[in-house]
Amino acid sequence: MVGRFGRTHGVSGEIYITPISDNPSRFRKKSGKFWVETETGWREITVRFQKGTTERPLVSIEGVDSPEEAKKYRNELIYIKASSLEKLPEGRYYHFELVDCRVTDMEGTELGQVTAVEEYPANNVLVIKSAGGTVHLFPMIKRFLRSIDIEKKLIVVEPPEGIF
Repeated sequence: MVGRFGRTHGVSGEIYITPISDNPSRFRKKSGKFWVETETGWREITVRFQKGTTERPLVSIEGVDSPEEAKKYRNELIYIKASSLEKLPEGRYYHFELVDCRVTDMEGTELGQVTAVEEYPANNVLVIKSAGGTVHLFPMIKRFLRSIDIEKKLIVVEPPEGIF
């Protein structure tokens, strides 16, 4: 997910985007391919940058020529394919890569599964749901994280006492 469509602008079907991305400049390119989820499934759209700021670009959607048509996209989430993401440096991960990872301690005891990653000023937090349904917030701090294996969908931690 890289953005959300906002309100329409003008009479030509232009619409604002609120970026939800660490790379908001992707919406300032002349044009780009994105995906939206509709009732009938995923649909690829072409978005053309018109004007605006990095924080709130104004775009037009190919084939959308009126405010009424553009209004159908209001509050819709905008996606890109994972294959089009830049490769991150070693030890850095996209949030979606961590979601659904199993979490174990150093002895291999299952602690739960990552359901989300939340961002906070001090550090990110893994939201881990245990088999019993209890939700635990686990700080993503190096001294507690022993290994992250995205291919095996496994995170090994050395949790501080009392967190689980």
